[in-house]
Amino acid sequence: MKTLLIGLVGLTLLWPASRAEACGSTYIGPVYIHSTHPDRPFEPFAAGRLGVLRESYRPMYLAHAWRWMMGTPTTPEEQRFLVETWARMQGDVPEGDTTREEQQWLAARKEAVPSFGDRPAPLHTGNEERVSFNRIQGDALERAAETVKSLSLQWKKHPALVSEWLEAQDAVFGGSCERLPALDASREQELPAPVKARRQAEREYQVAASHFYCRRFDEALSSFRHIAGRVDSPYQARAEYLVARTQVRRALMEQPDEGQEIGTSQDATLLARLAEADATITSLLAKPKLREFHGPARRLRSLIRVRTQLAAWVCELPSLVLQPGTGSALAAELGDLDLFALSEHTCESSPASGRELMEWIRVTRSGGSNASSPDSQDNENRKAYDVAVARWKANHRQPWLVTALLKARVGYPDLELLLKAAAEVPATAPAGLTLAYRATHLLNEQQKHEAARAWLAKVKPEMTRDRVSTDNLFNEERMVLAQNWEGALSHATWRLVGEDDMDTFSDGVLTPLAERPVTFSVRALTHLDPQLTARRMGELSRTGIAPPVLRRQLRWTALARAAVVGDDDALQAAAKELALTEPTAKEELLAIVGRKTVEERLFDARLLLMGLPAISATLVSGRDRIDSIDPKLNLISIRSRERNGWCAPSQPQGPPPPLPFTTEDERKAAAAEWKALSDAGHSVVYFSNVALDWAKAHPDDPRSPIALYRAVRASQYSCQQDSPEARAAFRHLHKHYAKSPWARRAPYVY
Repeated sequence: MKTLLIGLVGLTLLWPASRAEACGSTYIGPVYIHSTHPDRPFEPFAAGRLGVLRESYRPMYLAHAWRWMMGTPTTPEEQRFLVETWARMQGDVPEGDTTREEQQWLAARKEAVPSFGDRPAPLHTGNEERVSFNRIQGDALERAAETVKSLSLQWKKHPALVSEWLEAQDAVFGGSCERLPALDASREQELPAPVKARRQAEREYQVAASHFYCRRFDEALSSFRHIAGRVDSPYQARAEYLVARTQVRRALMEQPDEGQEIGTSQDATLLARLAEADATITSLLAKPKLREFHGPARRLRSLIRVRTQLAAWVCELPSLVLQPGTGSALAAELGDLDLFALSEHTCESSPASGRELMEWIRVTRSGGSNASSPDSQDNENRKAYDVAVARWKANHRQPWLVTALLKARVGYPDLELLLKAAAEVPATAPAGLTLAYRATHLLNEQQKHEAARAWLAKVKPEMTRDRVSTDNLFNEERMVLAQNWEGALSHATWRLVGEDDMDTFSDGVLTPLAERPVTFSVRALTHLDPQLTARRMGELSRTGIAPPVLRRQLRWTALARAAVVGDDDALQAAAKELALTEPTAKEELLAIVGRKTVEERLFDARLLLMGLPAISATLVSGRDRIDSIDPKLNLISIRSRERNGWCAPSQPQGPPPPLPFTTEDERKAAAAEWKALSDAGHSVVYFSNVALDWAKAHPDDPRSPIALYRAVRASQYSCQQDSPEARAAFRHLHKHYAKSPWARRAPYVY
């Protein structure tokens, strides 16, 4: 065993002499099914391709789904703002990040006047003190880019005017806050009247914007009001909106000190100014000719109402988010709804449509992990189911049918009625995939496999392939419905969605689907691990069905399972197969096969496994130690906060239903192996017992102290750490082999 043994000794020399303790961490790990929001990219969900809805989705996503299921689609403009808002709210884009808009502005600036590309572009866009919004927001940069492109065409014969405009705009976006100079009158002599008028209008607008960004709010208000009164200005309509925007910024920039609660006597000025802005917005929203700015104005109103009329706003929001065609307002109002949807306000005076939406969100989200106990959770779930069924029977609206099936459990009344109604909804409808998934799942639980397969036949692979969470959920159902081992293995996987460390989420969306990491799904392991014999694992590892990483795991697990349960034939087959693909372990693996007795082969295999914490006798899901096909993957090291060895397998709710294609003999063999594995216990306990038994029976075997040492070492960062069995192995090592190098390398038990 020279190859792995040398590596093992080298690692032990680097360990500290004191006990290592695991540190706390905010790392959550790989994500395979989103539970609070849809998959990235958000564009399909925004466009009504909802995938499989989850009961724990945040209210804003559920409200958006309600709109689509009720036949209220979103416009392209609404979808764009939804996607941008969701990306920011989920932390994908840092709050206040204007990188994309800045690049658009700089590119347009250079394209208009190439010489400007070689000179610095003043851009003081950073956050203001005590407020959370940028000094220059992204929409202003986008609008400036569009304006300079337009002016370049209109003033094609007057390029000096474009340069003049860019000079002034650089001053507006810069942080010096110097007042813009008046236009040079000498340039106007030969300009056509329309060009003169547009030049004057642009400068007036730039002056007003400069006042706004430099906190000269009184002057900014005066300037924008002046522009709003000029029927010949291209900025007349926008200026009316910017009056309100200036009023809001002035109010917030002059808000009370941090920690001062709204509503106290000290913030009377703030409340008065916000009320003034609210009145301006109300007036603007009443003017159909200003419809272009209704969306942005409503977004401002959201910001105001949260601070000034919270109770009334909470009750008004549900009706607002149901209105069609509100442009950018939908994203802001859904965001507010997300904050307050679960409040205790009854809102009896609100329109019935809004109250129904809020009830649906609350019922859909109830009965989950927030319940105090499993019994309480079941009771809450049943109550929610009864409410959803009653609402659906009364109005036959799809959202209530969806919630009823999300809450449904086998044995609940009216389940067959719900399934019949769900069958009439096309899989391509907004609610279609959720209904298909829940129907398939419930029929699987009832062992109605043919009926479940008929449901799955409606869901073509291309319908779910680009939505990984939804595809993973359907893969679990396809696995249960497989008609042979090959089919089960082909659907036993999850594809990675991303990595979550609570502060940031690294989504795999930029990685092509074919290159996303793949692992065994939790449900696949629940069904397959207890029903796979070591021999069957070895056979499946030799097929090309599973990805290479999972085939490697199958090969090693087959060896470990065979070693623990004592299947000599499967052990030899697995060792021979691994010797072809594991160069660092080849010598030890072939040595196992070369032993003359079953007892020797089994002990050599167990001794090898004691030194390989990366190997488990049970299949594992998620990002794991053995998730690489690199032949140099370190199988020896013991790692904190990672799996080492395995924990005793169990089925707390009883064994899963037998897979329909397995034979009676195979079921018995698998059950016997699973029992033997369960009886063996945690790997620490098992290895300690193996080492002790061998050392007592073979005290002069040079492998005995090695086995005891490895058993002690294996107890670090593992299930049953510092167990009685590990302590017994430690005592035996130091009592009978105290002068051996192996005792010196194990000064304590972990």
